[in-house]
Amino acid sequence: MPVGYLASLKKRWVDLKGIRKVAVLSVVVLLVLTFAAGLLRREIIGGNVYFCGVSIGGLPRTEAAKIVSEKIQEMQSGSIVFVAGRREVQVGAREIDLVVDKAFVEKELEKLTQKKPALVPGFLWRLGPRTVMAAPARIGDSHSTDVLEQIARALSCPPEGTRYGFDGRRLVILPPEPGQVVTAEDVRRALAGVEGPRITVAYTEIPAPPRVDLPALELLAEWSTRYDPAEADRTVNLVLSARAIHGTVLQPGELFSFNETVGPRTAERGYRYAPVVVGDHLEPDIGGGICQVSTTLFNAAALAGMEFREWRTHGIPVKYADPGRDAAVAWGYMDLKIRNNLSGPVVFGVWVEDGVVLARVYGPPSEYDYELLPVVVAERPEPGKRPGLVVETYRLKKTGNSVVSRELLKTCVYVPSVEEGK
Repeated sequence: MPVGYLASLKKRWVDLKGIRKVAVLSVVVLLVLTFAAGLLRREIIGGNVYFCGVSIGGLPRTEAAKIVSEKIQEMQSGSIVFVAGRREVQVGAREIDLVVDKAFVEKELEKLTQKKPALVPGFLWRLGPRTVMAAPARIGDSHSTDVLEQIARALSCPPEGTRYGFDGRRLVILPPEPGQVVTAEDVRRALAGVEGPRITVAYTEIPAPPRVDLPALELLAEWSTRYDPAEADRTVNLVLSARAIHGTVLQPGELFSFNETVGPRTAERGYRYAPVVVGDHLEPDIGGGICQVSTTLFNAAALAGMEFREWRTHGIPVKYADPGRDAAVAWGYMDLKIRNNLSGPVVFGVWVEDGVVLARVYGPPSEYDYELLPVVVAERPEPGKRPGLVVETYRLKKTGNSVVSRELLKTCVYVPSVEEGK
């Protein structure tokens, strides 16, 4: 037998013995690891478990408990949103003394805790159907009944029939919608199982009324004025007053009152201090600046041909409108009252956005256009001050380029002033 052949056999035998050793060693290592994994076990949260929107399944119990504690603290110090159907209300957890039952959650974590091999990846224990942990919560005892009733009222609403509304700045006709009733007991039951800062509350639906036909309306007129968004307090006042007027519907013959629609300007209702015209100068007062909203609405209504039962101007000119085109309001003694003298319903739209106050008047189609024409008929100079003015404000009724009539709406008198009104 050739020597080379014997050497080859010997080499193959050596290689085979090496492979066998490696195989035996691998089996031994695997057995050792398996045995160690059986001994080295840890407490983890078994299952696809979530709390407050965070996955805690497959995590060590200590880590899961820390996350749960942090989420409970966030709930008790942040905002809580109660949701029922198409309505929701946001409240501060501290305002209602919300307390989440942490001890209950810890017991639930204990039930979900399993001892699993430490070497097995945690994601394997998150397989399966999703489980959401819910915790009981309660509202502070001092005014719990009142708070529950307030939340219930905010989540309740009557049914609404066919009505005018807005899609952006476009007037639309909205279909009927059902109403809903939420009771304090509904809110209490919702607190029995809180899954996060958004709490779903049960409600009883009230059927919507039948649909009716509403006349189609067109844009009759619009007017805009500019404001400075950096004046934060004044801007808040503009937004609140505009929001109160937005969507107002006047049937033929009905009278709109700015003061009755907007209501008292108080701190409790969110209004802030900002400059107002007092005599021949400016002073800070609650609700300052809302005359810009009444002025903008006045101009739009005047251009729509509407009738004014009360319209006052400021004592001095204002910077957002020419003399003879401003409309001053003050709670209790100075109002803007507009009567719908048109042949169909009228809808007001008012927006305060990006430095612009915009008012639109929608109503039945008209064959006429209108134009306001303020004419300064006298000046009353005074040293060191802006001159006083006498302005006659006319409204021109037009068809095309032809003037049908010229109506004197008001003679406006402005006193000499040290500054321009805001």
